[in-house]
Amino acid sequence: MSSHHPLQVALGHVRNATYQLMIGTDMDGLVLGLECLDLEALLNWDDTEPAVVPAEPSPIASLACARLELEAHPGQVPPAAWPVLHSLLRKLG
Repeated sequence: MSSHHPLQVALGHVRNATYQLMIGTDMDGLVLGLECLDLEALLNWDDTEPAVVPAEPSPIASLACARLELEAHPGQVPPAAWPVLHSLLRKLG
């Protein structure tokens, strides 16, 4: 994955989490999936193409991978994205 920009990798993980949440049948998963879409929009303000990353076993694992990638490159993260990411992790955890 080193050929991808860190934000692309993080976006790939957020996209995987969104998908995992949206394919469920419960309303909580759908609501959290919509919150993931909001996070993706905050991170993807310039239409960056997300990297295709391996799916993690759960949405929280996907978001944790995204968080690690973003924490390694904090200067590339819009400040408004942090509270949304932390809120999602808290709700899923």
